[in-house]
Amino acid sequence: MKIFNKRYWLLPLLIFMGSCAEEREDPELITSTYYPLLIGNYWDYSVDETIYFGEEDFETENYFFRDEIADFYLNDAKELVYLVHRKKSTDRNAWENEQVYTLTLSNNRIIKNYNNQQKILLVYPLSQDFSWNGNALNNEVEESFFVESTGSYILDQFAFPDAVKVRINEEDDLITIRDNRYEVYANNIGLVESYYEVFRYCSRNDCLGEQIIQEGRFTHLRLINYGKL
Repeated sequence: MKIFNKRYWLLPLLIFMGSCAEEREDPELITSTYYPLLIGNYWDYSVDETIYFGEEDFETENYFFRDEIADFYLNDAKELVYLVHRKKSTDRNAWENEQVYTLTLSNNRIIKNYNNQQKILLVYPLSQDFSWNGNALNNEVEESFFVESTGSYILDQFAFPDAVKVRINEEDDLITIRDNRYEVYANNIGLVESYYEVFRYCSRNDCLGEQIIQEGRFTHLRLINYGKL
């Protein structure tokens, strides 16, 4: 009986694959180390939030979010689009569906799409002081995201040896507006902190300069757990 040697059967295929690889002109893909995109990855966050409706009129809430990459599909550009299911809980036992958004690694950019609005969260390779227009894919005014810091980062019980802090805005004229926003991403983990503090101060003559909040929102997400389901 003649024994078929599978090495010889594979040889033409390997040669063909090698020749195809040599002819490709596509740029080398850079993997998303600061936002790992894999089915089953999840992140739990504690959330502190205060919403201001008017002077001395506000509501404060403390709850939890769980973001889980639940599925993916191919878009028209043959790129993987990952579906992220966000759930909300007050006790981390009973979870309710909150929203769905997508994440895509396209042209070395992490793009988040929520409510048909695309934001460019990260652009690889990341380096200190590197900046980009986070609103380049939507109709909003240009907004400069930049890498404020890199390296170790401590957040509550976590000590991340390799993280990037992306500054979205930092403004406070002490009279009319305060806009303080940033996000922190840890290598091989993903988003670990999101800070959003946008207020409009009372600007009437009787309260101008007193930093009385007229309206706005404060939301602070902090990672408390992560892994793979």
